[in-house]
Parts: sequence; structure tokens; C-alpha cells
Amino acid sequence: MGIRFLQVTFVVTALTLAAGCNREPQVDNSRYAPAIERIVDSSPAWIDRDKLGSTLWKAEREFYESRGHLPAWIDGDKASPRLTSLVEALKHSEDHGLDPARYGTDRFQQAIAAADQNKKRYDLAKIPELDARLTYAYLRYAADLLGWSSSPKAIYANWIPAPNKVDLVEQLTKAVSSDNVQQTLEELAPSHTQYKGLQTALQHERQNPTGHLDQIRMNLQRWRWMPRDLGDRYVFVNVPAYQMQVVEGTTPALAMRVIVGDPMHQTPLFSDDMTTVVFSPNWNVPESIIRKEMLPRLVTDPGYLERQDIEVVGTSGQVVDAEAVDWSDESAVNGLHFRQEPGPKNALGLVKFQFPNSFDVYMHDTPQDSLFNKPRRALSHGCIRLEDPVALAKYVLRDKPEWTAERISTAMNAGREQSVALKEHLPVHIGYFTAWVNPDGTVTYTDDPYQLDQRQKAQSL
Repeated sequence: MGIRFLQVTFVVTALTLAAGCNREPQVDNSRYAPAIERIVDSSPAWIDRDKLGSTLWKAEREFYESRGHLPAWIDGDKASPRLTSLVEALKHSEDHGLDPARYGTDRFQQAIAAADQNKKRYDLAKIPELDARLTYAYLRYAADLLGWSSSPKAIYANWIPAPNKVDLVEQLTKAVSSDNVQQTLEELAPSHTQYKGLQTALQHERQNPTGHLDQIRMNLQRWRWMPRDLGDRYVFVNVPAYQMQVVEGTTPALAMRVIVGDPMHQTPLFSDDMTTVVFSPNWNVPESIIRKEMLPRLVTDPGYLERQDIEVVGTSGQVVDAEAVDWSDESAVNGLHFRQEPGPKNALGLVKFQFPNSFDVYMHDTPQDSLFNKPRRALSHGCIRLEDPVALAKYVLRDKPEWTAERISTAMNAGREQSVALKEHLPVHIGYFTAWVNPDGTVTYTDDPYQLDQRQKAQSL
């Protein structure tokens, strides 16, 4: 038994030694830490010299500090699976209408090819910079998917993008620790049905060009400026389509035509919450309309205000006799305000829907129903006129059973203003999408009343 035990022990020991002789020599990753620390403490020529570049480079510093400046994408002198996953994800950025060349994919593929010719081993001297570049490419792509890399204000001053805040250090750490790099990037992109539909349309457009490639790419970018969470139910106004929808989940529960701001009074683009319905509203005429439109008319037509049921109100709130005002005397009209009483002539119609915002924009009824028959409906002073405001009033008050259809009708025609607070605020999103995916997957290309496609395309050149 003793001899047999010695024989077995000898065989096991021999096999172990043989395995040790065949094991690949391992390079201690800590040897790269000083070089990586020097890189991230400097400002390499290949990082962006703008505000976003500074933000991303700060995130990169924090990321490497949190891991003791060890490489994230190289193990020893060989690529980790994470490296391959990242490069593949960068190449697939074109699925989002982005350019893979922006992230240095050619350089990374050249490094991979060189390693393949050297038994998949990377040049030890080049590993620290390669690792830092790969990390920056991840961060840059992540920022692009979040809509951070460009601002809609460059093409339209009154376009307020969603902040879409994400801790990129945390996201990058998760990507490296989970080895699921591509998924951590994809989850930063919008998951909206329209965005996914436009991605499919982009693939079809590349295979069967119809001349809409740039338009699809621009609309994908616009979705990246939108909030990631639109709400379980929400109001969505697409300005160039002259369309409003109330959406529940992914299904439109209500849709109607709308009138939006004309090219001289463009409707701003933003997101906010509807809080109040106002029945039989007064209309406090904006100063710009008084100065530019009403005062010139009153010089030759002083009876215009009376015919339109508009009162002139002084600084102390008292009603002023319009016939006693010299409308040609600018000093005489300073401080005067115009207020249109509730009724069928009121420019706001019989109801308005408020979602408080800095632009003082809201949705409302209109006495000019015939305008909804026009194919192009950029005709207002910036607010959004609704084709069927009664339907929207019934919808937003449906959780208040006391507000029956009859009571809504009565309030709309009461001739005195009444505000009703919504039980639950309803998100309102005003967007500008000239490529819209229909339920059957086809794409409708809309009007472009504010010429934003042209401006956005010029910005991307």
C-alpha cells in the first residue's frame, strides 16, 4: 500500500509540474497603474476640449482612482472579453444613427489586429494609453446616447432638453464588473416605441435608400433629448405634425388635430405637468400682441375692442373707457392692459389647459374651428389650439366623477371663469419630430414649419 501511494503521489506531482510549465506567464496588472495615473492626471490631446469633454475626463479620473488605476480592458498582456464587447458596441453605434469613427473604432481594431499577429499579446508599453482611450470611448458613447453631446438650443433657443442625469462612473463600473458592456450602454438610449421604430426605419433606409437617412438620424437625436420616462400616461404634442395625443403606456387613448405657433411666434419645445383646467377663461392679451397688432388697428378702428368684448384695464385694475383713450399717443397707453371677457368671441374659446411654464404657453379651445381644415396649421401666437377640447376636458377630469359631461358643458358656457385643479398632474411633452413611425412600421415624414431639420443638419456638418 505504501509503494502504491508513493506512485500515485509521484504521478500527481508530475502532472502538476507539467501543467505549471505549460501555464501562460501572467503580467501583474498593477505594473500599469503608475502610467495610467500619469495619463489621467494629464490632459491628452485626444480628449475633447469642451465642457462635455471636461465632464467625461473628470469621470474617467474618478473611475480609475476607484480601482487603484488598474486597467479596465486588458488582463495581463491580453484583451479581456470586455474589450471585445466594447469595440463591438462602438461599431453598433450606427444603429442609433451615430458614427462609429467618432469613438476611435479604427484605432482599436488596428490594436486588436496587431495583437492577433503577436499571439494575441498587446505591446506592454502601449497598454496604459490604450486602456485610457477605451474608457474615454465608453464615456463618450454613453454621453451621446444620453443626448449630452449636443444641445437643441443650437438650432432653437426655446427648446428645453431633458437633463437625463446618470452617474457615468457608476455605470462604467457596472459595465466592467459585469462583463456586459453593450447592455450597460444600450440601457442609456431611449426605449420609447418611436425611437425603436426609427432604429428599424434607419436599417431599412440604409438597405433601400429613399433620401430620408439624415432626417431619420436627426429625429433619433431629438428623442435622445427627450425625458427617458414620459409617464404612465401623458399628453404628447408633435408640432410639425400638428397633432396631439394622449398616450397610455404605448397606446394612444385620444388624438386630435392642433394649431401651433406660426414661424414668427414659434411654439416652444419642453416638458411640464398639466395642473389645471380653466372653464370660461378670461384672456389677458399679451403685451406683444397689444403693441404689434391691436394698437395700430385701434388708431383707425376704435370700436374694435367693443366688438371683440375686450376691456381696457388701468394700472390700478379699474376699467378704462376705451373711447376716451388717444390710441395714437404712446404715453397715453403705457400701463394699460387688455382683457377679453369669457364668451364665444374669446380667443381662448371656452376652456384652457394649464401646465405652468416660463413661456406662458398653454392649450386651449378656439372660436376659429375652420382653421383645423388647413393641412398646415402653424397659425397661432405660440399656444396650442385644440380641435376637440371637450374630449380632453372629459379625459383629464375622468377621475372626478362629479365632473359629468353636462357639468363640463355648463362650466364652459357659464360666462365666468372657473379653475379646476387636476386630481393627478398629467405630463405634457411638446416635441418636434418630422419622422413619425406609424403602427404598421411605415414612416410619415411631416412638414417642417420652423426649418429645424435644415438647421440641425447644418450643425452636424
